[in-house]
Amino acid sequence: MPLLPNEVKTEHISSGAVTTPKIADGAITTPKLGAKVVTTEKIANQAVSAWKIGESQVTTSRIKDAAVTEAKIVNEAVTTKKLAALSVTEEKIKTGAVTGAKIASGAVGANQLAADSVKTDKIKDGAVTTPKIAVGAVAANQLATDSVTNEKIKNGTITQAKLAFTPPSVARPITPPLVSSELGAGSVETSKILDGAVTGAKIAGSSVTSTKIATNAVTTAKIANGAITAEKLAAGITGGDRFVFGTLLTGFTSAEVLYLTNISADIPYTAFDLSPWVPATAKAVILQLGIFNQAFANGRAFFRVRTNTDQRDALGVGLVPGASSQVVNQGIVPLVVGTPSIEYTLESVGGPWNATLTLYITVVGYIV
Repeated sequence: MPLLPNEVKTEHISSGAVTTPKIADGAITTPKLGAKVVTTEKIANQAVSAWKIGESQVTTSRIKDAAVTEAKIVNEAVTTKKLAALSVTEEKIKTGAVTGAKIASGAVGANQLAADSVKTDKIKDGAVTTPKIAVGAVAANQLATDSVTNEKIKNGTITQAKLAFTPPSVARPITPPLVSSELGAGSVETSKILDGAVTGAKIAGSSVTSTKIATNAVTTAKIANGAITAEKLAAGITGGDRFVFGTLLTGFTSAEVLYLTNISADIPYTAFDLSPWVPATAKAVILQLGIFNQAFANGRAFFRVRTNTDQRDALGVGLVPGASSQVVNQGIVPLVVGTPSIEYTLESVGGPWNATLTLYITVVGYIV
């Protein structure tokens, strides 16, 4: 049974049955076209006119390299914003096109000026000021004749070396004497100073140093009585050594450098360093030894000092019961330079004592 109109469905049409002659002209409308079915080869040459291209559809990626020729650019369409940085090179600028009005103020620096381009007629009168002249740039041949006048010379700048020699036979005009402010530093030489003109009042305090005093200039009459102390004498200056009185160390309230109390037994030889009181250059030391009887009942006690180099007694003091509450002895103990130390001992003789003693050593001075 034949199909009625509008009863023909897609499944009733066999594949390839709808050929081009079966399609009426104008029957394929836009809705009939599938997505992306119109490929490049389906579009006839010259078929895409300007009207077929939507606004802003021709993007940078759609334009072929070098396709935008001079004829395609509208006059005055290329504005400053369209120019890439550094795109206007020297060959793009027409000769004479850059006028004074086109150059920004301060844009022409020193490296923009060609060598010898700034000539005399290019410099405005009075434009070269003092800061524009380099130090030392004005040489003698730049000065015009008679251009250095009196008011151009600074006071005190003309030294002796700047004065030309005038033979004695040539009369010189009488000029007023120079004042101190007109003399340059170091301009007054020895030959210019009158003998006897430099008095004591002219010599500044402490300005006469050792280098200013001539050899053998300080005679006996020039030395004040009592001015030469022991410290001023060099070792051996009078054919012998020099004695120096000892001084107390900070914190000491008495003269004793060794002070031992409540001694109730013998003390073997014990080393004692004298370096805090005696310098390493000392040859000998003057010591004072003392024994103080706290409660000494019987026996005898001897306090001895010797050098630790030759092991010989150099100084000693003894105490017997009832003799004295304090016995002091003083003498010189030789030292080896560089090792200012001694050895001391306390020993009993004739039986041990049954009491206590106090010992002390005092440095009176030393010999260098």
